Amino acid sequence: MLLNSYAKINLYLKIGKKLKSGYHNIQSVMQPIELHDNISFEKLNEDLIIVQSNNPDLESKGNLAYKAASLLKDKFKVKEGVRINIEKTIPMSAGLGGGSSNAANALVTLNKIWNLRLAQKKLIEFGTEIGSDVPFFIVGKTALVEGIGDKIKPLRKSQSINIVLINPGIKVSTSWAYKQFDKTKGKLSNNKKNIKELISAINKKDIKKISENISNDFDPIIEKKFEIVREIKTNLKKFDALNSMVSGSGPTVFGLYDSIYPAREAYFKLKDLYPFVFLTKTF
Repeated sequence: MLLNSYAKINLYLKIGKKLKSGYHNIQSVMQPIELHDNISFEKLNEDLIIVQSNNPDLESKGNLAYKAASLLKDKFKVKEGVRINIEKTIPMSAGLGGGSSNAANALVTLNKIWNLRLAQKKLIEFGTEIGSDVPFFIVGKTALVEGIGDKIKPLRKSQSINIVLINPGIKVSTSWAYKQFDKTKGKLSNNKKNIKELISAINKKDIKKISENISNDFDPIIEKKFEIVREIKTNLKKFDALNSMVSGSGPTVFGLYDSIYPAREAYFKLKDLYPFVFLTKTF
């Protein structure tokens, strides 16, 4: 069973107050994109979980797909095992949700393979225990995401928007980014964009208006820490991006384009300048 495990970008991310649990309330518009890992699941008669990958760093119990499998196995005393193979394409610790997407795929697929018959609501509950982006990937559609990532309200199907994604090869820990936000009390962010304007633009399929209303509280924090992020944003705009911004806690930057032609030109001009450059689109 070979599946696509898609990445995401945040078109909007506003960070709310920190809760006693250590999590923050958020308000975000998350958007799946076509960039994906390949993930497969094979039933084993032995009572164990094996993770294999083209990236050896993922072959450990710290892997989120492993955690998802382990959680279901323990909760429902499943005696069968599973081999999970992850062919990694999405950069890690990049603000694109690759690990969370793998975990969501594990929850949804093992629910079927092990015949657990869990409703999506229950899977979302388990997903929240693994990571705040996991519930979004369980739903898998453009959505308004609130709470600690557990409240998902799918939006109308968004149109296909051409995107150039650039990751400078730096890993950013999400917990580090939140600490920086708390340290500055969000003063760097100064988010004045209205999420309602963005949602309205998505519903109207107005790419120009969407690009005018993207916003991310982490964006100025990551740009201040990594000068290369500012350089990437400048380069994307130089090659006709309608707008550009950091996704999630970064450091990946995405540029939005109203047509495949300028997006393709930007991709070819920039692909040799940075470690990870992808031409992709929303769906």
